[in-house]
Amino acid sequence: MFHIILFLVLHFIICTLFFVVVQRPVFIAYNRRVGGGKIEKSDLRDIYGHGLRTDLKVASYLTAVPVLMLWAFAHAPHFDVTRWIILYDEIISVVVALIVVADTVLYRSWQFKIEASVLHYLRTPQGAFASVSPAYVLAALLVVVFVAALLAFPLVAIATICNPTAHALGVLPWWGHCAVVVVALVIAAILFSLIRGLNRRPDTPVNAFYSRNQFFNHSAVNPVYNFIYSLSIKGDFGSQFQEFAPEFCAEKFAPLFPTHGVPQIQLLNTDRPNIVIVVWESLCSRFIESLGGKPGVMPHFDRVAKDGVFFTNCYAASFRTDRGLVAILSGILGQPTTSVILNTSKLPHLTALPRRLRDDLGYETMAVHGGNLNIFHKSDYYWASGHDTLVQQKDFPADAPTISWGVHDGYVFDWLADDIIKKAGSPNRWLTTFQTLSSHEPFRVPYDRIKDNMVDNSFAYVDEAFGRFIDTLKASPAWKDLLVVVTGDHGVNLEYIGDQAKNPHIPLLLLGGAVKQPMTIDTLINQSDIAATLLGQMGLPHDEFIFSRDVTADTYTYPFAFHTYNNGFVFRDATGMTHYDNASQTAIEGDDPKRIETAKVILQTLYAYLDKV
Repeated sequence: MFHIILFLVLHFIICTLFFVVVQRPVFIAYNRRVGGGKIEKSDLRDIYGHGLRTDLKVASYLTAVPVLMLWAFAHAPHFDVTRWIILYDEIISVVVALIVVADTVLYRSWQFKIEASVLHYLRTPQGAFASVSPAYVLAALLVVVFVAALLAFPLVAIATICNPTAHALGVLPWWGHCAVVVVALVIAAILFSLIRGLNRRPDTPVNAFYSRNQFFNHSAVNPVYNFIYSLSIKGDFGSQFQEFAPEFCAEKFAPLFPTHGVPQIQLLNTDRPNIVIVVWESLCSRFIESLGGKPGVMPHFDRVAKDGVFFTNCYAASFRTDRGLVAILSGILGQPTTSVILNTSKLPHLTALPRRLRDDLGYETMAVHGGNLNIFHKSDYYWASGHDTLVQQKDFPADAPTISWGVHDGYVFDWLADDIIKKAGSPNRWLTTFQTLSSHEPFRVPYDRIKDNMVDNSFAYVDEAFGRFIDTLKASPAWKDLLVVVTGDHGVNLEYIGDQAKNPHIPLLLLGGAVKQPMTIDTLINQSDIAATLLGQMGLPHDEFIFSRDVTADTYTYPFAFHTYNNGFVFRDATGMTHYDNASQTAIEGDDPKRIETAKVILQTLYAYLDKV
C-alpha cells in the first residue's frame, strides 16, 4: 500500500512540476514580446502564484486515471498494472506536449490560449498546415517529441521504481477491501476538490486572471486546463452572455440597429447591379496609404479608390475568416467564444444577402475561392447562404500557380474577369462572392516587388492583380452595370501587428459603372452593415437583418463599430473606444460604463438570437 500511495504522490508532483519548470517559463520566454518584452520579478511571482491552481487541476486530471487503475488492481491483482500505467503516461505525455507546443507557438499570432476551435482545423489537414512549410512541421514534431519525453521519462521512471505490480495486495480479507475503498475515496476526493475547487460554483480559467496585461493572465493559465474547459462551452449559445433581464436588453438593443429607414445618399445609378463581392484576405488599413498605412504597398487600391465610394472608417466584425464571411454576407456580428459557421444546422436559417437576391430577384449566384472550401465548413455556409455554384481549387487547371492554401489570387482574378466579361450580354442579373487567399501566411507569392518584407509583398501582389482586374473590367461592356464591393475579412493576425484594438480597421470600397459618383464617407460603420446598406441602395427592405444597418439611411443616428476576438470585444463610438476582456470582466482600455453596457447588450442579443435560429 505504501509503494502505491508513494507512486501516486510522485505522479502528481511530477505533473505539477512539468508546468511550473518547463511549460510556463518556455511560454513566457518565447512570447515575451507580445507582453511588451520586459517582465519584472514581481510579475513572474504573480504569474506563478495565480497559475499554480490551474497546474494543480491538470495534475489532478492526469493522476485520476492511475488512481482508478490501481483501485481496480487492488481487486484483481493478477494483471500487470505497471505496464498499463506506463502506457497511459506515455500517451498523455504526447497529448500534453501537443497542447503545450501548439499553445506556445500559436500564441504569437492568435494572442489567446489554445482552445477547442483548433480541432476544427484538424478536420481538414490542408487548412491546418497550409500556413507552414514541411520543414516547420517536422521541426515542430521534433519539439513535441522532446517535450513529451521531458514529462514521460520521470513518470515512467517512478512507475518502474515503485512498480505497483510487484506490490500486489493479494487476496484481501473483507476489511482489507474496505480499507482500499476508503483510501481510494480519500485520494479521489482530494483530486476532485482540486479539479472543481471549493467555491460554490466550479472554477474556470478566469480564476487565474489578475492583471490588465492579458499576456500575464494568459501566461498564468495552464493551456491543458484551458483546452479541457473550452470543450464544454463552445456550442452553447443560450447560456452565454445573458447578463440583463430580457426586457431591459430588448429595450436597449432596439435603437442600436434600426431595420428601416430611407437612404439619404444615393450611391448607385441602378437598383439592379451585377455584384462582385471581393473578400480580401487580412486586408486592413496597415497596408493602405490613404488610410494611414504604409506608403507604396498597395498603390493600385489607392488609385482606383478615387473613382469609387470609399468608406474610410469601417471595422471588421471579428478576427477570423469564418466570422468575417458571415458578417459580410449575413450581417451577423462576430462571436467571441465560438463561430456559428461550425453549427451547420443553423446556417440555412441565417439571413443571407446572396439568398435574398436569388430568391426575390432571380439573381444567379456563385462563390469563387482558389482554395479548398471544405476548410472550416465554408462550402456548407456558401451553399446555405444562397450560392448556386461553387468554384474552388479542384475546378481550376492542375497547372495553375499554387501555394499551400490553393491557387494564387492573380490567376483567379484573371479567371473571374473573363467570367464577368462573358456574362456581359446576359439579361440575367448575378452576384459573385470571391474570397482571396494569397495575402495569408506563409505570404509566399510569385512576386518580389517588396523584397525585404514578405507580408507587405504578398499584399502588393494581390493589389497588382486587383488593379489589373479592375482595369480589364473598365475596358469591357461588363463595367456599365457592375458593382464591385471590396473589403477585408479581418485584420492581419501577426504578433507585431495583432493589436485587437487597432487591427480591425478595414476598408470598404464600392467600384464599377453602377456607382453614381466618387465620394468618400468617413462615418463610423461595421463590416456587418454591408448587407443592409446594399439592400437599402437597391430599394429593398432589410428588416430581417437585425444586426446590419443601412448606414446611408436617416435612421442611422448612432454610429458605432463592434469588433470581437477570442472572448473579448472592442466597441467604438463618437465618445471613444473600449477594449474589454469578457473572461475577466475587465476593461483593458477605455473603461466607460455606457460603452461596456451597450456592447454587453449587443452580445446578449446576438447569442440569444443564435440560440434560437
